[in-house]
Amino acid sequence: MPIRLRLLCFVCSCCAALSAAALDAVPSRAVDLSGSWKLNAALSDDAEHMLEEHQRKERERYMQWRRQQEQAYPPGVPPPIDIEGPATPREPSSARRASIKRRQENLYKMLAISDTLSIRQDGTTLDIASAVESRRVVAGSRTQVSLPEGELADSKVGWDGLWFVIDRNVRHGPRVVERYRLVPKTGQLEYEMKWSGESEIAGMKIRRVFDRVTVAPLPADPAAGPIK
Repeated sequence: MPIRLRLLCFVCSCCAALSAAALDAVPSRAVDLSGSWKLNAALSDDAEHMLEEHQRKERERYMQWRRQQEQAYPPGVPPPIDIEGPATPREPSSARRASIKRRQENLYKMLAISDTLSIRQDGTTLDIASAVESRRVVAGSRTQVSLPEGELADSKVGWDGLWFVIDRNVRHGPRVVERYRLVPKTGQLEYEMKWSGESEIAGMKIRRVFDRVTVAPLPADPAAGPIK
């Protein structure tokens, strides 16, 4: 096959892949996610427990790696300094406790851990507010946004059929995909979140179900948003 023809085929395949990954400005049929929503804990994953289990497993993997490193060192050579601290835990300082609290709050934000959710859909624009953040997104848009940890991510927002999708991806870094839809038979709001790539919570996938409520939930913390 001539070089020019191979190059043309390659370009066409890339364009096809990009088209397949594109998100639409409107759903495949009319959908309105607007409303005040309350978490249905019985039908939802326990995100806090899942985070604790994820952190426990990460710690176990780290300790296993440390033991392997120590066993690999020649006799008489001291092992490397454990930057995680001594094996016997000490009472953390007030500054350390504050740092741990901030880190945990940021992880809650990354996982969108909130019992309430408020969505206002106006055309292609959606305003989404929870107990941890407030943001405005536009279906069919491709922009750059900041993730909770500060990385600059490429953001794709739009509809994949009847799912509303927010896909944020940092090159050589973390990626988080969020999906919203109305459950056909119940009218409940289904929400999915998946983290991958280079992230402390990579591999975590959480599903939540929200019931519609008539009383508006408490507003989000003003310090947490708005985030576009």
